[in-house]
Amino acid sequence: MDRKELNRYLPPEYRDFNDWCAHIPKYNSGLTAKIDAFNLPEHPESWSREKLYEIVLWELNRYPQIDDALFAELGRIAGLKRADARKAAPTLKKLLQCRNVGLTMATAILRFINPAVFQTMNRRNFHVVLGSEEEYPDPPAKLTPAFLDRVCDCYFRYLEALRELTGDGFDFEVADRMLYQVDKASGRKLS
Repeated sequence: MDRKELNRYLPPEYRDFNDWCAHIPKYNSGLTAKIDAFNLPEHPESWSREKLYEIVLWELNRYPQIDDALFAELGRIAGLKRADARKAAPTLKKLLQCRNVGLTMATAILRFINPAVFQTMNRRNFHVVLGSEEEYPDPPAKLTPAFLDRVCDCYFRYLEALRELTGDGFDFEVADRMLYQVDKASGRKLS
């Protein structure tokens, strides 16, 4: 493709490709500015795994947008006891409203912060634990308070049912990993 042919793809409302780029949200995020500013040729000593992971998440368009207040709130989840798991519902609702954070990601975040209380809920794990009772809660196009209430209730019922399944050689702390394997071994295809 030559430049003349390339220019045919430029939307008419933009002066040039730089103007078009300036109007694409992904390329104008705080993360884009941060990774553009790495300047590794001049500061190679600043290369880190954190920078690598930020680049990967940026490219996958999966970098979560979590503000400082919610980040601090997540840190407090580490102190919850099993009996208080439902106290995390407001935090879970906030996570679900963050860009690039779905139910599996939100519950994985909770799980790694406090694995004795929380476990990841994805389609496979859900199917093994609650699949015969109800459908996995797929999000609507626009999240509503009713959906957030429903998904939180579903998640905490999932955790309660999971606790009943674990023990005697099946630790709660690894349950999410093993349920995933059980569902795969069953041969069930994800729909």
